[in-house]
Amino acid sequence: METSQSRSLANKLDNMKARLSGLSSERDKLDTAIEEMIATMAELPPEQRSASDWAPSGASTRKYLELTKRQAAVEADIIDLSRAIVATDESASSLH
Repeated sequence: METSQSRSLANKLDNMKARLSGLSSERDKLDTAIEEMIATMAELPPEQRSASDWAPSGASTRKYLELTKRQAAVEADIIDLSRAIVATDESASSLH
């Protein structure tokens, strides 16, 4: 017989898994955007990079830094959420 506590843990687990899926999707999009930016930059001759949007304070450089900062935050959230899922799953299993 399922208790309200086990249903609550199951719902919590489902919510965390859905959030993890969303974060994984966001990470994939960030990875693709960063790879595309690197490829675009690589097409420029080195001397043009410093005078273009890739200059230290250029728009592309700022965008790249924003994307990589978000990528790191998403990765940290994925790690934390994955650990929480394992802990919640173990708790739910112990109730059965």
